[in-house]
Amino acid sequence: MDEFIRSATIGDFKRGYVWDSKKEEFVCLICGEFIGENNDNISTHTANHGTPIGRLLMLNKKYTGLTEIQKELLEMLSNRYSNSEIAMKLGYTESTVRNMRFALRERARQARAFLAVMELVEEEEPKVTNPKIRFFPIKEEKRKALLPRFAGLFEPDREYTEAELKKIIKTIYEDDAIIRRYLVDYGYLDRTDDGSKYYKKCEANAMSSVNKKELKNKYKQQEIEMGIIQVYNTVNGYSFVDICTNLYKPFESIKFQLNLGRTKFKKLKEDWNIYGENVFQFNVVEKLKPKEGAADKEKVDDLKELLKIWIESQGDNLKLYK
Repeated sequence: MDEFIRSATIGDFKRGYVWDSKKEEFVCLICGEFIGENNDNISTHTANHGTPIGRLLMLNKKYTGLTEIQKELLEMLSNRYSNSEIAMKLGYTESTVRNMRFALRERARQARAFLAVMELVEEEEPKVTNPKIRFFPIKEEKRKALLPRFAGLFEPDREYTEAELKKIIKTIYEDDAIIRRYLVDYGYLDRTDDGSKYYKKCEANAMSSVNKKELKNKYKQQEIEMGIIQVYNTVNGYSFVDICTNLYKPFESIKFQLNLGRTKFKKLKEDWNIYGENVFQFNVVEKLKPKEGAADKEKVDDLKELLKIWIESQGDNLKLYK
């Protein structure tokens, strides 16, 4: 069943069935039953599952991404219910219903753009031979894994000026300075004493002139970034803010817990279920530079104080989930 649903086109979903080339007959996308190839049989079977939109709303959330509340709303919209009628049936205000409808329209627009991106990605002949890297990873191991790709841009036994080096690196990543530093530190490139010329080392000699132990200790000593994070609802302007002791992918756990319905903030849980993840923005609003040699407890205390100061600085404009 999964195989048929995952390969179905928009047209297949609207019809409610797909063609199985192995069995040489149609299969229902709702119940998974084989329904032959006779038009009358197909029409009778799909009609038993209700209207086209009703059939689609029967699909599991893992296929549609829709919450139960969103499904109820869509079914009422398809039956041309007014905002006031929907509000009465769902127990919400008309304003909330309007916001829900806006969120769904916004999601549809994003879906169209995403489909276009995926079609371009999956084209047999890519238009870009060397796609750009949008972000340089935070974790050191992942950064090191990317270095051979940058090193591959340069020819061995050839000198490059700093301007040439910048131009080449920028073809796949904007921040050329950090890439230059990493390529030199990890022995992929070497440079003259005055830093005016660079050249690529042979692979066998890469890292030979680098004190690996010194580098390892240097990066171990780097402080993990800490700060204040915000989950902002773009529909109604409410925010959830909290301290974060590690700003590497700080929102993954929050999203996971919200998708499971595990949060002590009832209103945040309701909005997440009503509007969906796409209407929320995830921001790092403040970063904290810990005091040198500070203990973990002291860092947390400083974070809490920073959170208090940030909330006060927002004044009445900040609406918090409580």
